[in-house]
Amino acid sequence: MSSTLYDSYQHLITHIVPGPNSISYFIPLLLLPTALLILPSKFSRSQLSLLFLPPIHACFLHSCLFGGGLDVISANVVVWSTDLIALQDVRATYKRIHAVETPKKDPTSPLVPAAPLTQDNETSLRSSNALSTWEESYPTTFSARVSWVLTLLPSIRLSGWKIGDPAHDSTQPPAPLTRSGYIRHAALIATTSFFLLDTAAFLARHDPYFTDRSLSISSPYPSSLSIPASPTTLFLILPPGFLRPMIIATHIYALITLGGALTTTPLLLLPTPLSPHLYPMFFGPFSSVLDRGLRGLWGTWWHQTMRYSTSMPGRALAQCLSLRPGSKGDYALRTISAFGLSGWIHGGLVPPEPLGGVDAWKVRGAIGAFFWVQVLGFAVEVGVRDLARWMGWGKGGREGRWGKIGKRAGVLVWVLSWLCGTLPLLGWAGKELGYFGVYPLPFSLWKRAVEGKWSTWGA
Repeated sequence: MSSTLYDSYQHLITHIVPGPNSISYFIPLLLLPTALLILPSKFSRSQLSLLFLPPIHACFLHSCLFGGGLDVISANVVVWSTDLIALQDVRATYKRIHAVETPKKDPTSPLVPAAPLTQDNETSLRSSNALSTWEESYPTTFSARVSWVLTLLPSIRLSGWKIGDPAHDSTQPPAPLTRSGYIRHAALIATTSFFLLDTAAFLARHDPYFTDRSLSISSPYPSSLSIPASPTTLFLILPPGFLRPMIIATHIYALITLGGALTTTPLLLLPTPLSPHLYPMFFGPFSSVLDRGLRGLWGTWWHQTMRYSTSMPGRALAQCLSLRPGSKGDYALRTISAFGLSGWIHGGLVPPEPLGGVDAWKVRGAIGAFFWVQVLGFAVEVGVRDLARWMGWGKGGREGRWGKIGKRAGVLVWVLSWLCGTLPLLGWAGKELGYFGVYPLPFSLWKRAVEGKWSTWGA
């Protein structure tokens, strides 16, 4: 029995999705919190870096070379470790924001913090939607440090933390929802995402492009592809070079949002400091895409899970070069760092030996290229913006309602055109890994409507 389980696990991490296959995979998970628990009076930041980063990086390399290859989690851990130990003076500048729910009955009554004030706490109280907060600097007592560090490590979006970056700190803490408001929001997201994912998966199942590796993104649809009263009628309306990238994008978006809504909602049972209703949802307003194009898409609308961890090396380099925060040089370094590392980390989704027999590094390269090329899109947008300012466009008065609508329409056309040109990289990778050959939902509304069957995984 144990041999069967072991063989199944080896098949999983070798051919399906990479995962831990060596003790060296887990050692950085112990070294990182150990490093941050040491008082600054014992070891400085440079001493911590010299003591802990070499073994963390060595374990990562060993895990990649001898334990089965690159994977997302270990790559994230090594980047996060480098950020928190070497690139940021966490123990000196980071402050944990504690949120305390207070009754709304008497808004003039004094606010009471959730914990006694000590020399370990720098406290500032404010009320927002019946929520008061107090800030906790790096504690001196060991028990308090354990709580502080173990809260920081999984807070990769740094929500509920002040880090010494004005752009980030001005948004903290995020405006909370009520628990009931979170449930309503999550229910809406889950319902919408299920429908979008079902529609995209149904279209992908009926389009041979998504399973035939010989077909390109612009290959014509086969004849008689459309099924009446189903989403496949889109094959008669939209060209393949547009519809197929949108199917790919919908798969990615709906999988993330549906998974996020389903997994976080049960966590509302946790006490206030841990409940997800105090943290921002994964995605921001779509209006940011219409107003700022790709910069709004990646900087505000899309989930910000790895935004700070991947941009910190660029921020640190900008500080070393004495670049003004918010300057073009600072922005460029952060952008290159964020997309550069994101492409490398997402390459960890590829198993060492994909079932289709394709070279794993080619697939990783395609996934990475999708992220790396976004830097060029940012450069185009910044260049056009600066040219417009130099030409004096938009000055001398309000643009008016129709002017704003026209501007947003133009930005949307630009973003969709850019995605149609870059998403085929992810489409090719997904085909090679066999992602589109598996229906991502156990039952389908569209299959029920067209074929009379609910199940998608059965015979």
